[in-house]
Amino acid sequence: MTKPVEALHGNQSNLESEMVVMPHLEQMLEDISDKMRLPSRLDPGDCLIRDAFDSAYPVAAADVRGTIIYVNRKFCEMSGYSEEELIGSNHRLLNSGEHSTSFFRGMYRQIAYGKAWHGEICNRRKDGSLYWVDGTIVPHIPERGKISRCTSIWFDITERKLLEEELRASKENLKRLASIDPLTDLANRRRFQEHISSLVHEYPRTKREFHLALLDVDRFKEVHDTFGHPAGDDLLKTVATRLRAMADQHLLVARLGGDEFGLILTACSSEQANAVLEAAIEAIRQPMLIAGTSRRCSASLGVATFPMHAEDGAALLKAAGLALHHAKMNGRDRIENFQPEFRDIAEKKAFLLAEIEGGLRQGAFEFHYQPIVPLADHTPVSLEALMRWRHPQRGLLSPAGFQEGFADQQVRAAFGMYMLTKVFGDVTAFQSYGLAVGRIALNLTSSDFQSDAFLDHFFKLSAETGVPLSSFCAEVTEGMFLGPSQKRVEWGLHRLHEAGVEIALDDFGTGFASLTHLRQLPIDRLKIDRSFVANMVLSNEDQAIVRGVIDIAHNLGVVVTAEGVETVEQVELLTDLGCDMLQGWYFGKACEAGRLPALLGALPDCRIQRA
Repeated sequence: MTKPVEALHGNQSNLESEMVVMPHLEQMLEDISDKMRLPSRLDPGDCLIRDAFDSAYPVAAADVRGTIIYVNRKFCEMSGYSEEELIGSNHRLLNSGEHSTSFFRGMYRQIAYGKAWHGEICNRRKDGSLYWVDGTIVPHIPERGKISRCTSIWFDITERKLLEEELRASKENLKRLASIDPLTDLANRRRFQEHISSLVHEYPRTKREFHLALLDVDRFKEVHDTFGHPAGDDLLKTVATRLRAMADQHLLVARLGGDEFGLILTACSSEQANAVLEAAIEAIRQPMLIAGTSRRCSASLGVATFPMHAEDGAALLKAAGLALHHAKMNGRDRIENFQPEFRDIAEKKAFLLAEIEGGLRQGAFEFHYQPIVPLADHTPVSLEALMRWRHPQRGLLSPAGFQEGFADQQVRAAFGMYMLTKVFGDVTAFQSYGLAVGRIALNLTSSDFQSDAFLDHFFKLSAETGVPLSSFCAEVTEGMFLGPSQKRVEWGLHRLHEAGVEIALDDFGTGFASLTHLRQLPIDRLKIDRSFVANMVLSNEDQAIVRGVIDIAHNLGVVVTAEGVETVEQVELLTDLGCDMLQGWYFGKACEAGRLPALLGALPDCRIQRA
């Protein structure tokens, strides 16, 4: 093994002069030697070489004890010291304190074996400021084989180092921004999922369970729509501040998007986790300032535990999401822990939605029609179109048999478009075999007004088939005038009404509609809910409600239809109260389009002559 060159005895600080030469000094020596017609293995300490570099780069030399024996003008300019201050001083005069002992030990070891050292060093100027140099220290070895001195050439790389530091800081900042939600300054979805993955990955070693909770601010959209976007942001920031106050090394809080937050709890039991989450909900319940007014908000929260409820992060998130859904369905402002049956319910619903999609594609849904009988003479019988599903296994189903499907907004919208196509086809068939009927009532949902597609399709089918829009009645429910779609529903109803479509308010008296709706919206007809009709013969209270509704409607110029009529006594009483139209099993159940002529021909005659 090669032995170190003698004479570099004593303290390793002899090498801590931090005098550096430009990289590739040996190549430069060869280049200079060629130009000067000198041998390529010229002594780096030779005065000719020093003169060659003297005007271009900082050059210095030190003896084996670290005493500086030579500096050039460039070296003095870079260090801030004069030649007089440097010559005879120890190289430690320039020590910045930025490098470790092991750094200098490696430098010493390389030079001790007679090899040039290449690297970067941070030095300190006379004024105390730091600067970086890149270069090489070359040992001078005379014929005796002992190192007599070291020559170094420096290249100032301070600007490059500063730029690198800025880039490093920028990268760290970008990395931070990539994991932080900009609105709330909480961890974002990416950081949240990374933490889940890390805990799942560590579980085989740690055997530590953890709890994942998803939190939604209740009725956030109402606040956002009522007070505006800035108020919604303020609400989210307030919630984030209250949740952040609870965070510690065992609780990560993140904003996942919109009004959804995520919490991950470690090192605690299920009971302890629920206590923390109850405290979180209670913190959100406290009054907060929104758009200058004090309001109380609440939150719904779903919790799942790893590995009890799922074997991977994705499944755990899904389990917590199912628990959150049940918390909302059960009244909000509560915590719901995941139960295995939640997954069964979700899978059943997903299967139902897939079946519905298939049924729509295959045309398995059809419409049956129920008569709406007028009490006034010379008025044609109207019809209500009611959807039925001819299911391949379960037979003919009414909407009650697939009610869960209507909870999905996209499915409701698909039903609306399908309904128009089917009903227009049926009405065209009615006309072809001379069946004279009044208006066809169609049951609409708020999803039909989410875009212009439904109304545009309505008008397009009317133009293509020649069936006038005045042949239809659009039935809407009171709940459609509440919530974020209210404005679009109102706009759509006005558009339909102006085109000749009658507007009927269905199930009147069972929801939240007020007389204001009758005054402000283009309502042509009220339909009294069957719950009032069922007992009106025996109940004075129900009879008074029905009478009041009929009187108010007539005073406002609105027609009244009573639903759920099943007995002759109800027919007689409603006739005496002045109801305009009757609908129910007394006149017949809804039937297929082909059976309508027979049904209409067998209707009991209950029409009266009005003065």
